[in-house]
Amino acid sequence: MSMLMPNLIAVMLRGLCRRCPRCGVGQVFNGYLTIEDVCPHCQESFEGIRTDDAAPWATILLLGHIMAPIVMIVVKLDISTLPLTIIMVGLEFLLALGILPVMKGLFVGLNWRFNIRDGKPVLD
Repeated sequence: MSMLMPNLIAVMLRGLCRRCPRCGVGQVFNGYLTIEDVCPHCQESFEGIRTDDAAPWATILLLGHIMAPIVMIVVKLDISTLPLTIIMVGLEFLLALGILPVMKGLFVGLNWRFNIRDGKPVLD
């Protein structure tokens, strides 16, 4: 059964949902950040797909944009330093843990879509 190559937007949305970029059904990860060898649903191979530093970079960029307004609001509440620090570090940590696999899924999907294996485009 041959499937057409999904469009870029579909691949990105599937990646953000941590689903297979080809079929959109199977899971991309078999743990928190470990990429499956093949899709459990359509058997698409993910061999050689790496995201390297792209996912952490995107996570930091997005987290900075989320936290900046929160910090500005919370500082005006005049909370003492220690509780404020504990709250902000905890919030940042939890948000980073939640955002990182989503960003990695996005970049796995993009690398699959553009056929980038082991950091280099594969020309068929």
